[in-house]
Amino acid sequence: MTDEERLSDLAAATHFVLLDFDGPVCDLFANLPADAVAASVLDELEGMLGGPVDEDLADIDDPLDLLDGVSEIYPQLLPAVDSAVREAEADAGALAPLTAGAVDFLQVCVDSGRRLAIVSNNGAEAVRTVLDLHDLSERVLHVQGRDPDPRLMKPDPTPLLQAMRALGADPTRTTMIGDSSSDMLAARAAGIEAIALLEAAPPPATPDAGQAWVAGMDQLAELFRRSEPRTPRR
Repeated sequence: MTDEERLSDLAAATHFVLLDFDGPVCDLFANLPADAVAASVLDELEGMLGGPVDEDLADIDDPLDLLDGVSEIYPQLLPAVDSAVREAEADAGALAPLTAGAVDFLQVCVDSGRRLAIVSNNGAEAVRTVLDLHDLSERVLHVQGRDPDPRLMKPDPTPLLQAMRALGADPTRTTMIGDSSSDMLAARAAGIEAIALLEAAPPPATPDAGQAWVAGMDQLAELFRRSEPRTPRR
């Protein structure tokens, strides 16, 4: 079976779609950069502490990495820091450009009867901000955002399993689509198929060389458009 045939077969077998958010749907931090968000939240954290943050946190430039660090060093402040990150993510969402092909893919899923949930390590507030701003909310049946406990972010399979329960999904007919290794690892741990969004195929010698992949959301939309979901054989 060729790679193209395998992709078509996988798309046709997919009745339930779990879609990552930052990357596949939009470029969340395009106009409010992640490092600026992290710096702002670090400033807020210093205010909570009344002094400098632990040196292990001082140079973190990714909000999600910051949450991981805070959960270890200042667990009592995690709810407040998580709230600050969620607010900043929503602000970023209001400025974020959509990914080319994302709207088309969401519509293809609607038209073909596939049930779709967004599963993100970002806060649900950011996801809903983007969906509402672009009139896409009705095309997404469920939003599974970040749990307050950062240990449950992807690659932990928990958010995928929660989204599948919300959709009433059959794991054998569910596919995770994302652009990061955490998406692929979470799918593997959840026991479902996955399609990676990659700019180029992984080198043959890498562990992910056999991973199903497409070059972008435009290609993914066309793949799912021409591969109508089929009823499993009994």
